[in-house]
Amino acid sequence: MTKTPKTKIEIEQNRQIITKMLSGAGTHKRLNNVNWLRHEIAYVEPRTLFYIPNKEQTPYIDYNNMKNIGDAYDYIIDNPNQIIDATEICRIHSMLCANTHIQGGIFRSTPKILEITVNGQRMHAPDAYEIPSQMNEIIYKMNNTPDILTRAFNIHYDLIALQPFDDFNKRTSRLVMNWVLVQGGYRPIVFNQRSDKQRYKEAICQYANGDYRAYTHYMSACLLRTQKEIIKLLKKSRVL
Repeated sequence: MTKTPKTKIEIEQNRQIITKMLSGAGTHKRLNNVNWLRHEIAYVEPRTLFYIPNKEQTPYIDYNNMKNIGDAYDYIIDNPNQIIDATEICRIHSMLCANTHIQGGIFRSTPKILEITVNGQRMHAPDAYEIPSQMNEIIYKMNNTPDILTRAFNIHYDLIALQPFDDFNKRTSRLVMNWVLVQGGYRPIVFNQRSDKQRYKEAICQYANGDYRAYTHYMSACLLRTQKEIIKLLKKSRVL
């Protein structure tokens, strides 16, 4: 079992609550929800996960990167019925790389060592020549996983482990995961808490070390937390 029954039930109940709240909502309430999610994913989340507030260090994420994340987020929201395949994943990566030093949408051709440790050793991503076939396997696995949450959480981890691109793999993985959630009737997950900086990395390492339950527990908790924030926001929002 990947999620505790109580958490899974609460997530489903919140999904229905949000859907009902938005089904009769006016433009103001809908935009309030969409804009909040976009702001958190494009501006707050990158700072939370990667920005280190040290005067002697350059921020990992600049405003151009944040704009790119926002544009990619708009794309997945505007295309809820688009088939997610290797071409679309490359498209998301290309959007994230716009006007950066990273060549977008192109699979890497060099070896890659991950930040993930397994038994105390840094994990090696598959060789470059394996990427196309493994990408196809990941997509096949996604399409043949009936549970939406499991599908979303799995492709997030699988893309991180594959490291198909030279850079921006984790942010691509998060957007693809959120795309799967949106297509399944859920709202995106937002990693906007201070504790996420360490816990997000720990959850990925736990999966790599065979603790799938701990990984999905964390991801489910983040989804549940995001749902509660959305419900709170919608309750405060007035219909024009």
